[in-house]
Amino acid sequence: MSELLTVQEVAAIVKCSEDAVVRRFAKVDGVIDLGRAERKDKRQYRVLRIPKSVLEKYLSTKAGHPVRVEVPDRPPRSKGKDWRKRAIKNLAKAALQNNDTDRKVLERIGQLARMFTQIPENLWTETLDSLPDGKLSWYEEEDE
Repeated sequence: MSELLTVQEVAAIVKCSEDAVVRRFAKVDGVIDLGRAERKDKRQYRVLRIPKSVLEKYLSTKAGHPVRVEVPDRPPRSKGKDWRKRAIKNLAKAALQNNDTDRKVLERIGQLARMFTQIPENLWTETLDSLPDGKLSWYEEEDE
């Protein structure tokens, strides 16, 4: 069986809103709806699980060529005793995948991550989007 993805995961992969994912995939064959049944007086509550194979088929149809989806690692649900080791490995993997192992860049990412612990999570995207293009902080000096 194909790996089941949440609406949030599919939205991150496809780079669109969760509402758009629900609208597009709610009636697609193979998608599992774990939500409550629709009632006349209430809006339907949807909890979808979208198989990876269904997402790939959908994207392949839209793109006109085969599409393979790489699902990002899911963060652990509980802290666990080795969460720091996992965080180090995940940052290292991201740096390698993006061919950027510059020490200053990794230090800036660490500084921003620390800053983000002081900001409510629902503001993280907005805060990141407010950074100047290509910069990791508001105070970053121009590269020479």
